[in-house]
Amino acid sequence: MSIIESTQEKIVELERALEQFSLIKDTLPLDVRFTTQRLIDNQLNELKYRLEKLTFLRSDKKCTVCDHWIRENEDPIHLFYQYNNSVEPANVTVCPSCIGAMKKVMTTNEAEKLWGLIPGTIKQDRRLGNLQEFEEVGLVYHTGRYIKIHEIVMRSYYEPKIQERQRKEKRKIKDSQKSSK
Repeated sequence: MSIIESTQEKIVELERALEQFSLIKDTLPLDVRFTTQRLIDNQLNELKYRLEKLTFLRSDKKCTVCDHWIRENEDPIHLFYQYNNSVEPANVTVCPSCIGAMKKVMTTNEAEKLWGLIPGTIKQDRRLGNLQEFEEVGLVYHTGRYIKIHEIVMRSYYEPKIQERQRKEKRKIKDSQKSSK
C-alpha cells in the first residue's frame, strides 16, 4: 500500500469517527465535546493537507537508500535482484540525488588520477592529519582496504593547491623566458 492510499484510508476513518461523534456530542459535557471536536478536526485537516502535498508531488515510489519519496518527474533507477531461489528477491529503487551522491564518492586512487595528484598524496595527507576536519564529518573515511573520499574534499582542499602549483609553474616559465631574452 502506498502512502497516498494509507492517508486516504485514514481520512475516511476520521470522517466516519466525526459522523459518529456528531451523533453523541450532545450527550457529552461542553469541554469534552469542544476538545474532541478540535482534535478530530485538526487531525482531519492535517491529513488532508498531507494528502494534497503528496498528490501534488504525484509520488508513490520511495528511494531505498534515503527513504525520501521520488517525484513523478524524476527518473529513479529500478533494480529487481534475486541472489538465489531461497532468498526473497530485492526490489531496489534509487533516486537521482542518491545516484549523484554515490558518483561523488571515490577511492583515493580514483581521486588522485582524476585530479592529477601523485599516487599516495591523499594517504600521506590523511596520515599527517591534514584531512582530520573532513574525516570528522565523514567526507573521508576508511573502509577496510580502501580510503573513500568525497568530491567536496578534492574541491576545497586539493584544488587550491593544484591551482597554486600551476600558477608557480606559469611564473617559472615566464621568468625563464624573460631571462633567455
